Amino acid sequence: MCMKNYIIVISGATATGKSDFAIKLARQVGGEIINADIGSWYCPLTIGTAKPDWRTESVPHHMFDILDQPEQFNVIRFRNMVQELSKEIWSRGHVPIVVGGSAFYVKSLWYHNYDLFTFKDDEQKIEQELSGSDRLTHDLWDELQQVDPVRAARIHCNDRYRILRALSIYKVTGQLPSKYEPVFDPIAPMVGIVCVRDRQELYHRIDERVLIMLQSGWIEEVESLLGTPWEQFLLEKKIIGYDDIIRYLKSDRSVDAYKQLVELIQQKTRNYAKRQVTFLKKLKNEVDTSLQQTQPIEFIEEMNLTLCDVGLYINGLSNRLIQIFG
Repeated sequence: MCMKNYIIVISGATATGKSDFAIKLARQVGGEIINADIGSWYCPLTIGTAKPDWRTESVPHHMFDILDQPEQFNVIRFRNMVQELSKEIWSRGHVPIVVGGSAFYVKSLWYHNYDLFTFKDDEQKIEQELSGSDRLTHDLWDELQQVDPVRAARIHCNDRYRILRALSIYKVTGQLPSKYEPVFDPIAPMVGIVCVRDRQELYHRIDERVLIMLQSGWIEEVESLLGTPWEQFLLEKKIIGYDDIIRYLKSDRSVDAYKQLVELIQQKTRNYAKRQVTFLKKLKNEVDTSLQQTQPIEFIEEMNLTLCDVGLYINGLSNRLIQIFG
């Protein structure tokens, strides 16, 4: 059905049901899935990232298990890979469907900062030097706070990755990181769908999924990574639950400790989902405003999986895509 090249982007909070929805949509429109969830890029992280059994799916999946080393994967690399994959998918007459809740990366498909392109190599070099230092994350945040309190206020003091990136921008360019504003520059004509659920249902799904993950061997998955470079990476990367399980494994592993672990991961995941909802709502408003200014054919909309008949929605969406893109 793909006459004009375009991309569908499906995002939403963790445990919303994005993956199931995306597969149903892909079967309807002839789509191929491109992963935009950070954790699922890493080969050893499976259970705790809710990674699908993508190799056995009838719908082609891309960008799962692409990193077998504990390394960072920046948005520039992500954006470029999605662009190249989309070209391959279009050549097969299919529709690229980007799916994931890593909202910062999803946003990079619409917005980009060309000013930073010039400094990319130097920035990455300094970022690596800072990352390899023995300085504590809080100390690095304090340094950022001194040079750019505006940017520091937008970054959690434990978010080492974004702190390092902000400091590297400052050290390379001599400019405040907060001064770099992204521009609206979609990688292709795009249709955005933000999946949501009623809050209580979403939180129930999160709590249940955490229990299922732990019962399915999440702790054993993490234990197999202790003593390897992955251990320190997971403590710094803060992928939900992994650092907490590492600390649990180094505790007395009592019944009470396990109960506290479960409650902690559930609470952190609910908090993360809340932040995702807020970020994606803001992103939708930003994209809406940008689209109104440029008047292209793309659109972005919210879809409530609690209230919506998914089959009817997909049929309606498919018809709209045919009308717009041929």
